[in-house]
Formats: sequence, C-alpha cells, structure tokens
Amino acid sequence: RDLFLDVILESEDLANKGLCECCQSQEGLFRCLTCSGDHAWCRACILEAHKSLPFHKMQQWNGKCFGDTSLMQMGYIWHMGHGGCPCPSSQGSWEWEDLDVHIDKQAEGTGSHIASETSPPTTSLTIIHSTGVFTHNILWCHCPGSLQQYLQLLKAGLFPASISRPRTAFTFDALDNFLIDALECKTSASSFFQKLRHLTNNAFPDTVPDRYRELMRVSRQWRDLMNRKCFGFGHSSLVKPGPGNLALFCAACPQPGINMPLHWRHNWLIMQRYVVDGNFTAQHMNMRQPHLDVSLSDGLGYMVTEAGYQAHLSSAMESKDRSSCSNHRAVNAANTNRSNLRATGVAATACARHGCFVPHAVVDFQKGERHMNVDYSICNAINHHSHGIDTSLIIYDVGCQWCIHFAERVANCPGLSLPEHSRVLAAVGKFHLSAHKLPCFARFSLNFLQGAGQVDGEILETLWASFNKISPTARSMSQYHRQEILDDHMRDFNWKKLVGLVKTLLKKHKRAIKGISDTKPPFDELTHSLDVEKIAIWENDEKKAMEKRDKYLDIYQLKIDQAPTMAEIRLRLTEAENAETGKLGKVSWIIQGINLEDAQFCWAEDEEHDWEAHVADLEDDSELVDNEISAEDMGLWMPSSVPHDQVTSAHLLALQAEELELRRGQANDCLEKIRLALGDKAVIYRQHFRSADSVWTGTRSKQEAQRCHIKIDKYVQSYQRARSAMERLGMDQESLETVYQEILAEQLSIDQEVTEENRFGQGSDKLAWFWRVNNGKQDQTDTWMDECES
Repeated sequence: RDLFLDVILESEDLANKGLCECCQSQEGLFRCLTCSGDHAWCRACILEAHKSLPFHKMQQWNGKCFGDTSLMQMGYIWHMGHGGCPCPSSQGSWEWEDLDVHIDKQAEGTGSHIASETSPPTTSLTIIHSTGVFTHNILWCHCPGSLQQYLQLLKAGLFPASISRPRTAFTFDALDNFLIDALECKTSASSFFQKLRHLTNNAFPDTVPDRYRELMRVSRQWRDLMNRKCFGFGHSSLVKPGPGNLALFCAACPQPGINMPLHWRHNWLIMQRYVVDGNFTAQHMNMRQPHLDVSLSDGLGYMVTEAGYQAHLSSAMESKDRSSCSNHRAVNAANTNRSNLRATGVAATACARHGCFVPHAVVDFQKGERHMNVDYSICNAINHHSHGIDTSLIIYDVGCQWCIHFAERVANCPGLSLPEHSRVLAAVGKFHLSAHKLPCFARFSLNFLQGAGQVDGEILETLWASFNKISPTARSMSQYHRQEILDDHMRDFNWKKLVGLVKTLLKKHKRAIKGISDTKPPFDELTHSLDVEKIAIWENDEKKAMEKRDKYLDIYQLKIDQAPTMAEIRLRLTEAENAETGKLGKVSWIIQGINLEDAQFCWAEDEEHDWEAHVADLEDDSELVDNEISAEDMGLWMPSSVPHDQVTSAHLLALQAEELELRRGQANDCLEKIRLALGDKAVIYRQHFRSADSVWTGTRSKQEAQRCHIKIDKYVQSYQRARSAMERLGMDQESLETVYQEILAEQLSIDQEVTEENRFGQGSDKLAWFWRVNNGKQDQTDTWMDECES
C-alpha cells in the first residue's frame, strides 16, 4: 500500500524538472490528464500538441500543486472548416503558437466574444463529450458559399442542439455512448448526464451547465438518423421507410423471397411459429400535453402505427366472455381499467424457436389483456413476409380461450386480415399449461403438434426479464419517445439473437442428435415388445388426430375415469401376492421357501418399526436375546443356497432347475406389481393429493400414497432376492442384463406422464426398463401398460 501511494504521489509532481519537453526553454507548467505518460508543456506547446484534441483535460501548476484549467482558458480557438486551420476569409491572421487571446465575458443573449482589435469574433459553444462537458470558442468559416453554422458543426462531428443559433452541441461519440449505455446498462438520460457532470467536476457537479433537456431531444434525433442510415434509407429522399422497415427480424424463420428458394414446396416444416405474450410492467402514464408530442418513426419499428391501431380499436367489438378454463388473470382481468395510465402494458409477438420480435406487431393494452389487442398483433405477425405460407402456429398463455372466436373476430373487424387459405393452430406454452384444466393438455400441448419441434413456447418470458428494466424509465416519457425507446431495445435484442444464431443452432443441433441417440434405442425396444396390431391402431389414431385435431386429440388423455380407492388397491395387491401352492411336493416346498423369505422380510420390517415400543420386554428376556436366533434372521436352505459348481455332486440339478423357473415367475410377478403400484400412486397424486381441497383430504391422500410406497419397496426387495437367486442358479448373463436388470432408486419415480404431463424435459425422457420389457407376459391388456406404451 505504501509503495503504491508513493508512486501515485510522485506522479503529482512536475515532470521533466519543470521544463517544457518540446521547446526546452519555457517552464513546463501544463500537463494533460487524458494523454498517456508524464508530460510537461508550456502554454504555446500544449496548444500546438492539442490543436486536434479539443476534449483533453488540462491542469496547470500553481506553485504548490496542479489545478484544473481548460484549453479555452489557455486561448484555444476551434476553427470550423479547412481541417481545423484558420479560415482564409477571416479578419486577421495568426499562428497557434502566437495566440494570446483575452476573452471578454459573453454578451448576454449573443454568445459572441471579441478578443482584441486584431482577433476575429468567436462564439462560445458548450460541447458535451463522452468524457465530460467542455466549453470552446468557435470561429466559423466565412468563405463565400460556406455552410450554415449548424451544418459546419455537423461536418466537424458535432450535433447541434438547435439550428438557428447553436450554442450547445453533442459529439457523435457522446450520443453513441449514451445509446449503448441505455441498451446495455438501461441508463436513463438523467443518470447519463449526471455522470458527465461528475466527470467534468466531481467536487461541484452543479457548476457544470445542465443540458439534460437538450440531450433528451438530440438523442432521439440521432437515433432516428442512425436507424435510417443503417437500414439504407439515407441515400435517396424518394424512398421512405414503411411499417416495420426500420426493424430486424429472424434470419432463420421461413420468409419467402428473403431466405427461401424461389421454387420451394409446401410441407409440414414450412410453418410460421409465433409466441404471444403480454407484459404489464411496460406501462405508460397519461400525458399532460399530448398535442406537443412529435413522432419521428411511428410504426417504422416494432410498435404498430398509432393511427391504424386506434382505428382498429374503435371498430372492434369488446369481448365480455369469462374464462371457461382455469381462472386466468389475462382473460378475467381484461376489463380492468387504470385511469392514470394511457397503456397498462404491451403485447408482443416473437418467433417461437429463436425469440426475435416480429416487426410492426407490438401493441399497447388499455384495459388489461383483451382479445382485440392481441388479435391485431397476431394478424400483423402472420402477414409479415408470409406469402405462400398457409400454416401458422400461435403459442399463447390463454390460447384455449383466445382461439374460440378468433376466426369470427377477424371476419367481423375491418382492421384485421389474414392471408388467403391461412390455417391458424393454437397452443399453450409448456409452463403455463400446468395452470389449465386437464382437457387442455391434449388439445393445446406442443407435444402433439406436428412441426412444433422442441420448443417450450415461453421464450418471450426470457426477453421480458431485461425489457422490464427500462419500463420504469419509459413509463413517464412522451408517447412517441417511449415508442422509440421500446423499438430500440427490441431491435438490439434481435441483433444479439442474429449475431449468436449460428452458435445457437449448432448447439441445438448437437443436443437434438444426442437426444435421438439416447431415446431411439429405448423406443425401438418398447416397440418390439408390443403387439403389432395394437401399434397399427395407435398409429392410425395418431394420424387422424394430427389431421382433424380438436376432440380427436383426446386419445392422449388419461383413460382411467376414476382413481381406485385404497381399499381396492390393498385388496388387489393382497390377492396377487398369495400364490396357489396346490399339492405338496418339491414345487410346493420351494414355493413355501420363497413365501417364507417374503414373510421374513415383512416381519423384519414390522420389528424395525415396533422396536422402540418393545425394547423393555426384550431386555427383560435376556436369555432369548443372547441364545436364540429370531425367526426373521434365520437362514433358509434352498437349492439356490448350494454353489452352482457343486450341484451335480449334491444331486440338486433338477431342484435348481425347478427353482430357477419359479424364481423367474417370482420376478415377473414382482415387476407386474411394481408397475401397478406405481400407476396407482401416480393417480393418487393426480386426482386426490394435487386437487385436495382440505387438510383432511390432503393428509389422507398422503397416507394412501405412503401405503403404496411401502408396497413398492416390498416388491422391489422381493424382486432383488429373486434376481440374486437366479444369478446363483446360473441364469445366462444376457438375460440378467436385458430382461432382469437391477432396479435403481431413481427408476421408481411415479409416472410423470400422469402427474406432470407438461413438465420440463419430457422430450428427452426415457422409460425405466421394466416398463419396456414384457418379461414373457403374453396378456397385454393391463391398463397402466397401455398408458405407458401410448
């Protein structure tokens, strides 16, 4: 720390022993804070070194330390025109090194300075740069046919704040810095100018001239000029931008005439895929004097043209329908009004796969999220570069309600239109689908839409996250200023998407290839284990559902009408676990041994649960504890207890073969019981626990689910014992690795297709192996296997 302080303090001393480093004859009392390195100049030399660097910050040695000064105070004059050299037509002539101008105070209202009888008149100009606020004496060019003063400033890289008598100007660099700060840091104009005032005079920023209002106006003009230049509308005054012409869109989405072959063919891949969403953070307050507002680019970006939009709202019929699905806020709050707000939010349409805002498709809300607002956005998006594309997928949070009368609203409203033979498919995003009623799952899920691809329909939510940071700033702006700010940020979002599009597509492609390689083998395995006739029926049903949709999509609904009660579940599981022994003999003896193993496990579980209650009694009976082996710990001698290599000598080959067959049957029964118990538990969670309307119902459902969990654990233990016995009995390794695999804990999760039909990541889900293997069972009429297979 001390060493660093020493070096910093040494830099505050005079450099070059106080001599000017250029002429070596005058005192070097001046230095520049912006130039790199330690320098010492005299007045004449520092002016010569900075004749093309007017925005460097100067300091002068006062005998004790350096104090702030400026180039203007040292006599610097900025000449307009002639590359910074004095104008030949100006009165008098002088060289930079001979300047010694004594500037009088600025005459009130004129801004002119008279240095001396031989010095030409100058104009004091406040210039805002990215490093601070500067004041300079400007000498205009007076050559015959010279440009007007504000045009001379533009030629010099300065944007004038006024035209008639410019006294304030902004450097192009300062305006570019402000726009970048606003886009990346969401900086307001007020905060940006306060930063410049602190950079100019950190101790007393209030002494710096306030040009906040000028910055607000000039930044709007600069933004509009740069957009027209970038989009090719600056070369000819005859070509004017139309609606959405100052906006970028997705380069990967199909757009005939732009990124598609001239002779492209119709197929299910060529489809417009849009996601629609509302944002109620982007509000706008009522203006006090709206007649003073000036539009620079109304409707040329992403926001729609105000006049056409208002004409549509005046002719559209307001829907008073309440939601027939869940209690959606977007539908039921459509008629809520905020008297102090001109707009309660915005609705936007973006491409569903890449997240780019659609040009000329962002609208304002007036009374919540009404269909008439969203319809205008969707129709504009569908009509955007869509010639020849007849299918559009619209993903909307309340798509199940929006699509009911959409065709009627388009037909009855002159402000809405769709391409001829256009087909609109409605869907709901995967996150919001969980809030809908169960019938919406099959009819509006993206999983059952051919051509939808691996999209979640929620990409606009990620864009709103950063969009909301500018909403408080834009809330109190004028209407058209707010429109330009929102357009600018949406344009920046789209540009960032375009820049990273190649990397994003490559990443998605690799993920898709890996997903296919992970899911195709289990799918083929499942297909081979199913009945061919049943597969043909399913494929026919799927084809009909894809073509006709609506009620035909209900084939994907869960087919169990009502969840079985716990009494029924217990009865069925109890009946299934009691095996028929028949006549006494070797087979009955082995079966009894298997049943004893199961009984030992059950008894051990019961003893574990009741141990604390009976520990006192066991301590009193010390002889039993010390000398006798409890029944549940006693080993059972079965044919599988004999090592396989000693079977022949022990004459147990036939017994082991019979036990192997029985163990195979035991494993098959356990797998079937596991599947049934998992299905029953899933239904309990779906139809009882998730929709419990009281604490008593929820508690009872938890108890029922816990009983199913105990049963599942029991069947898994029984299966593991059967598998271990089969391994000791010499079953071939291929069967153990394919048909009778080990059961892992993560494979025993309940059937999420039943409980969480719209969960994240379901596109890459793989069924546990025991759902895909038939295990020699010929009868495939089990309800849960049908649900799993479909």
